[in-house]
Amino acid sequence: MGALTATELVDRGMSGSFPVGDVLRCIHVGLLCVQGDPAARPVMSSVVMMLGSDTITLQAPSKPAFFARNNGTNNTTMSTAASVQG
Repeated sequence: MGALTATELVDRGMSGSFPVGDVLRCIHVGLLCVQGDPAARPVMSSVVMMLGSDTITLQAPSKPAFFARNNGTNNTTMSTAASVQG
């Protein structure tokens, strides 16, 4: 399975059209909320402000601490980003 577009991530139950920029903003804020370092995650009041304003510049999220990949079967593979110091 290849990469999905932003509009393919939207619930099919949502009828009508929606601004793709809004979808991208929601994805971006969602990535900020699941950063590996809890201290780097925004507080809820910031999340509300980020979602409610087009003028706030969003910081770049860090690399995800983990991700799930569907390998085309009913199994889902979980990966964890880990670094080994030594």
